[in-house]
Amino acid sequence: MAEMTVTHSQAGTSHQEPTGRSMLDGAQCLCGDAIKADDLVAANFNNKHVHTGGGLYLVQTTDGWRGCRRMMRVPDGIAIDQDGHGDWVTFANLDVTGWRVVGTVETVYRPTRYQ
Repeated sequence: MAEMTVTHSQAGTSHQEPTGRSMLDGAQCLCGDAIKADDLVAANFNNKHVHTGGGLYLVQTTDGWRGCRRMMRVPDGIAIDQDGHGDWVTFANLDVTGWRVVGTVETVYRPTRYQ
């Protein structure tokens, strides 16, 4: 798997966004039973669009919190599983949540002791 690179920097800000693919520690993006602390997560930081088929998305808030949420695009906005246990809420867009998608989860690798 390719290394993650941080290359994007907007004029006048020090904000940098990761690009490419990377392996993450599950503790960085816990999400109910989908991602546990001991898991390894293959993430793609080039995909930032929430699709109709849904999936696990890496999100970040304006205050720096990072995590993972299951989301899917629906006719009236974006449905988000808020707690990773099926508490789905629909928002017109992500702006009202204060979250932004920074990548997608491609695969979760779980230690055999959990299987």
